[in-house]
Amino acid sequence: MNFMPVLDLLPAPFALAWLPVSFCLASASESALRPLLFQLVVIILAARLGAGIARRLGQPSVVGEIVAGLLLGPSALGAVAPELSALIFGGGTTPLTEGGLGTNEAALTTLSQIGLILLLFLIGLEFDFSHIRKQGWRAAAISIAGVVTPFAFGVGLAIAMVPRLESLGAPASLHPLCFALFLGTALSITAIPILGRILIEMGMQHTAIGATVVAAAACDDAVGWILLAAVSAAAVGQFEMQNVILMVGSTTFFALAMFFVVRPFMLPWLEQAVTAGGTEADSQQSQLSLGALSLVLAALLCTALITSLIGIFAIFGSFLLGAALSGSPRVRDAIASHLTAFVTVFFLPIFFTYTGLRTNIGVLGSVEAWLWCGAVMVTAIVGKWGGCGLAARLCGMPPGEASCVGVLMNTRALMELIVINVGMDLGVIPPAVYCMLVLMAIGTTLMATPLAAHMLRGSPYEQRLIERQFLRPQR
Repeated sequence: MNFMPVLDLLPAPFALAWLPVSFCLASASESALRPLLFQLVVIILAARLGAGIARRLGQPSVVGEIVAGLLLGPSALGAVAPELSALIFGGGTTPLTEGGLGTNEAALTTLSQIGLILLLFLIGLEFDFSHIRKQGWRAAAISIAGVVTPFAFGVGLAIAMVPRLESLGAPASLHPLCFALFLGTALSITAIPILGRILIEMGMQHTAIGATVVAAAACDDAVGWILLAAVSAAAVGQFEMQNVILMVGSTTFFALAMFFVVRPFMLPWLEQAVTAGGTEADSQQSQLSLGALSLVLAALLCTALITSLIGIFAIFGSFLLGAALSGSPRVRDAIASHLTAFVTVFFLPIFFTYTGLRTNIGVLGSVEAWLWCGAVMVTAIVGKWGGCGLAARLCGMPPGEASCVGVLMNTRALMELIVINVGMDLGVIPPAVYCMLVLMAIGTTLMATPLAAHMLRGSPYEQRLIERQFLRPQR
């Protein structure tokens, strides 16, 4: 509320006397905002610190950001300094893992979901179908093995876990088939954005092995999102055939409309809008006008709203729009120049902290729970690393390079966190299994860079890795 007109009408002494009252009223109106602002300061600074430490340890910066988000949750800060954790994130509300949402936690949840919508749009925009066409049968074979093997292993592990789910805190209403399908899908994911960062930092993005891995991972992610959409539709539809068919049919129709109606109309218009911003010579500096960018954001939010109404989560709509608009470097670079930095620095740390607040290692309070956690980790690694590595070897790659492909395809990180948060929101995984999958996502990502470099010892890529300090020279 603006009290300045009132102050203008009062004599000076009365105006001065009114100022403290005005300040108190303004302070009361922002009492709910201040804790959120403080939380955001802590989250952003913690993420930057984590990213810096990760880079010094030879890991991608996003690994440090993920770990920083988890350390802010009940597994670390909440366990070591509960008073400080309550001061920052408590606010007298129940934890996210218990289903209670206070004002600040609801705000963090909303911000994280908006961040995911923007992130999935950017990931879809970066999706390069040419990788799949260029690598052909080898990438297809590795991708098929990288989906089928971990999916089968995951379903098998889920079947073994079903009789013990109640002891892991699962409600009796949890559908066993939905749990099995979701666990299989979760183990099939490869984090192509993080994989791309790893390859760039290793200087391998333009090599044959790099192109093969990126193409296979792109296929994996495409299949993984289809599987996740199908499982989500089945879960929301409670496996009632009519509801599932309606949701799958609506999703398919929407995807076809995006690629055959929206893309032919919107992509040429965006290319013209980018061209208007600069010449071919300065294409790297070309940007969309604010008007064009606002229409892109409006379309993005509309597609997210449509898939949310369909029942398969808003992030699917944003990813489909991004994929539909992919293929034009000028459009991609122009949109990314506006969105990428802010999404990376602001929204992603919020999502990682949101994940951390939902992850409580304390729920793994028994020997049995930790044994199941180990089983999830081993199954994920054997399924993805073993399946992809064996397929690469059968396609004629040398043993070291084939094993490197398997290790890199085993990277899960951010994409896995997105998938398991969907599972948590759907109620198809209990908090204990959610925690297991978070630990698996971090573990498989941490092992990727050092193991991949080790597997390439003695290969034509060894000197490149030595120059970038991923390997030490042999004496």
